[in-house]
Amino acid sequence: MALISLVVPAYNEEEVLEAFHREVSAEIDGLPDDFEFVFIDDGSRDRTAVIMRSLAERDSRVRAVILSRNFGHEAAIEAGLRAARGDAVIVMDADLQDGPEILPRLIAAWREGGEVVYAVRKGRKEGRLLRTAFSGFYRLAGRVMSIDLPRDAGPFSLMDRQVVDVLNHLPEKGRYFPGLRAFAGFNQVPVEAERRERLAGETKYSLVKRTLGGTNAIFSFSKLPLRLMTFMGFVMALLAIAGLIWVVVGAIIGSGSAQGWTSVMTAMFFLAAVMFIFMGIIGEYVGKIYDEVRARPNYVVAEEVGRKDTDS
Repeated sequence: MALISLVVPAYNEEEVLEAFHREVSAEIDGLPDDFEFVFIDDGSRDRTAVIMRSLAERDSRVRAVILSRNFGHEAAIEAGLRAARGDAVIVMDADLQDGPEILPRLIAAWREGGEVVYAVRKGRKEGRLLRTAFSGFYRLAGRVMSIDLPRDAGPFSLMDRQVVDVLNHLPEKGRYFPGLRAFAGFNQVPVEAERRERLAGETKYSLVKRTLGGTNAIFSFSKLPLRLMTFMGFVMALLAIAGLIWVVVGAIIGSGSAQGWTSVMTAMFFLAAVMFIFMGIIGEYVGKIYDEVRARPNYVVAEEVGRKDTDS
């Protein structure tokens, strides 16, 4: 009989936590394994932490890690992985869009030898714009990342203890959990999962946050933007040489004539735009280096609630 940890990061999820605990409990109560809930309150401003404490008092399987402020979804997942004690660890969000009915299938795939069992999301309920953005991100990531990132596979997954230990020993600060999970390797098994509608409340991930998360993912696992800068530098040099040749030849044969400012200014604005974009790309990498050098923790735990023993 194994102990399986359920790591559940939450930010302002007071409307769904009770229902989440109820639905997941109904699903796992019939399974032969022992379970623990590891709720992570990511600095919520509502009653999320209060509800977590209440659940810990009523259910001995529940533990809660209360962070001192909002550190972000990736930091909350990291805190949960470090707190989890199970032989296998399942990461899932509290909004119930990833249905608890998938849990037995994840566990069964683990029993059959899957060391990383990730849910492939089918039937997304987001709007067309977001669905298109997700599809575009995974296509781009598949082309530029140095890892094999599964398409439409978010955080919802089960990992063997060995994999969790590997992730917990990784020292990097700017973490992207699905990418690190893929980087770890091992036997990775996909399981299709129908995406639910959100039970209540609103998503906490705005388009800006999703965009920042996507750029962090790409900069964390790809050097292509830097190589693109080098390539563009050679292209600009060739264009400059071609322009110089055109001017010299025109002067020799006497066909050169003064042109208006339109083409000159267009070229200048184009080059300025390219330079600023490249400076931004360099800044992203320098910023990531700065974060690593400072070596600040990704999160701070203010309180831990729940039993301290490891017995089931």
